[in-house]
Amino acid sequence: MKFYVSQLVETKKILPILKKYDVGLEVVQFANPYILDNRHRIVEEYKKELADVYGDVDLIIHGPYADLCPGARDNLIKDVTSVRFEQAYEVAEKLGAKKILYHNGYTPRTYTYIEWKKNVYDFWSEFIKNKEEVPIVVENVLDEDYELIHDLMKKIDKDNFSICIDIGHINAYSTLDIYEWIENLSYKIGHIHLHNNYGDRDSHFGIDKGNMNVMQILKVLNEKCDDISVSLEITDLEELEKSLDVLVEAGFVNLK
Repeated sequence: MKFYVSQLVETKKILPILKKYDVGLEVVQFANPYILDNRHRIVEEYKKELADVYGDVDLIIHGPYADLCPGARDNLIKDVTSVRFEQAYEVAEKLGAKKILYHNGYTPRTYTYIEWKKNVYDFWSEFIKNKEEVPIVVENVLDEDYELIHDLMKKIDKDNFSICIDIGHINAYSTLDIYEWIENLSYKIGHIHLHNNYGDRDSHFGIDKGNMNVMQILKVLNEKCDDISVSLEITDLEELEKSLDVLVEAGFVNLK
């Protein structure tokens, strides 16, 4: 497993963590539409912000998601979604990212599964054409079960197209057990979002603050999935560093 930290704070606050722990960085800034509009300038500024760690730290790009819907029936919304996704993919190429992540985008009970499966397949089968440089992972958010992501992966059976399981989202929103998700999707899991909560909301707490046994989940993932990456998506810096120390003690993460 290769571990990353999700950049949910300004760069100057995350740099000490990147210098202390042997982890990569999941960049969230380019999910912002304003930043995407100014991406050429901001990519160069961002490289300078990362300073002496740029080139030594692996990057993953979190793609845009607000107001976007790859399974929309409205062609204008699909067009905007495609444009924003393309812009983020361009950023991922320029930054030499190892992966780019996009949300599945399904809101329960707004579409039948039949319509969504068709719409989202049409979108992704077109979007993924000629995109070999940066692998794409699709993340569950409000999904109550894994049927839609499972169906998409079966239909688009490509090595550079896989699943990001967000265990916090599963715990807060899914009607199914986390281990059932892992068991049925392990064939295609490429990335994990790791954080904890108490099942009532998407809290993004540290790994030891919630009702999930995160260390046990990691052990199961390690047994069932090959070559996966894991991002700690924890909002509080103290909780993030404490979680990293737990992972160091357990042998999942090394100090530099």
